[in-house]
Amino acid sequence: MRSVLTASTEARLKQGLEEATRLGASAAKLRLRHEDKLECEFEAGEVKSAGSKETLTCTAEVIANGRRGASIGNRLDDVSTIVERAVALAKAAGSAAHFDAYPAAADTTPVETRSERTLALSADEIIEASRRMDELVKAYGSDLYIRCGGDRTAGESLLVTTGGACHSHERTTWSLGLFAQETRGTDMVLAYDERSWGDLNDTYDVEALAERILEDLRRAETIVESPSGRVKAYLPPDMLSMFLWPVTLGISGRNVAKGESPLRDRLGQQVLAPTLTLIDDPHQPFAPGARSIDDDGIPTRRQTLFENGVLQRFLYDLDTAGLAKTEPTGNPGCWPNNLVVQPGTQPSAELLKSIDDGLFIRDLIGFGQSNIMNGDVSANVGLGFRIKNGEIVGRVKDTMIAGNLYELLAGNVQLSSDLDYTGRFPHAVIEGLAVSSK
Repeated sequence: MRSVLTASTEARLKQGLEEATRLGASAAKLRLRHEDKLECEFEAGEVKSAGSKETLTCTAEVIANGRRGASIGNRLDDVSTIVERAVALAKAAGSAAHFDAYPAAADTTPVETRSERTLALSADEIIEASRRMDELVKAYGSDLYIRCGGDRTAGESLLVTTGGACHSHERTTWSLGLFAQETRGTDMVLAYDERSWGDLNDTYDVEALAERILEDLRRAETIVESPSGRVKAYLPPDMLSMFLWPVTLGISGRNVAKGESPLRDRLGQQVLAPTLTLIDDPHQPFAPGARSIDDDGIPTRRQTLFENGVLQRFLYDLDTAGLAKTEPTGNPGCWPNNLVVQPGTQPSAELLKSIDDGLFIRDLIGFGQSNIMNGDVSANVGLGFRIKNGEIVGRVKDTMIAGNLYELLAGNVQLSSDLDYTGRFPHAVIEGLAVSSK
């Protein structure tokens, strides 16, 4: 990848800070982002598209007259114009700022986010991985509609602030995605899975991705009656992550400060089941949210959010911390950088065997369209299976789930000892999910 981060780049951005100050800004930050991406899309057994693209963006954010303004461009030579627009917007129609200065530069924890192995991933290798996924799934049935693909991204960024922060950063990522559709008369089975990571290690596993799709298709061969009433639900790691969505909204300092979070008065209280310990770990090497600093130059740190279900802290970016009159936690957008759920004690296979009658949820449609802030959920099961006597016996159709996720996650929650390929989420079994079907 061609690098644009040079001494002259840094000098030009710092010049932009001086220009912002001359124009009346009391605080300013500039960030340059440069990205190079290879990607391939494979459809119906053929390469649908393949290519590369390179992008560069320069963003200026300023505070002037107590208000915030931002502007963006795609040329380093336009820094002066970008800064001028940001200052003008702040003065004319900017939103209220809740801080007046960016913090001074501070020590940070180095985090691995750049992999030479990922950088070496070629377009031909991505195309071959896509072809192999198509081949593996096509062996199940030649009439399947299959769409798959992958990409490799290499990025670099430079952040400078009037507080004195000057931080450069490089990141690599790869991703693979696989979708299969099987049509049987008026019945359709849709199966999808994906993987993404920063390092090209053993998580880059085409066979494992294809096998999960094939497992879904095999399990869906038999259609069975859905369980109904209050049932046990088995959540694979990606579903557990989805069920934790309202919890991450609840610990957002912005939502707390606005009085919208149901957790606003519950610090130090039991909110979730004692089996649930949630950690924000921005220092996990090559994780999607791994970072040394946040977007304002504040060092990140590992933080326990819930310990044995007890709420430990809320998350704040710089502006929200000013609004709430507290300290920032190094979390852009008041969101966890890299959420990790501590594992349980039983293998996932044993958790499954422990269910006499329940629902295995693979995919949901319409999740989040209820009052998700308060934890309310009502969704259609896009792909789900019935569990009987510890075995998956077939696919359910025309099935809906409903409930309050805070109540469900505060009940009897069992977690597996094994984690997903990222090492961040276990499998889970929850009780009392309302299930209905036609």
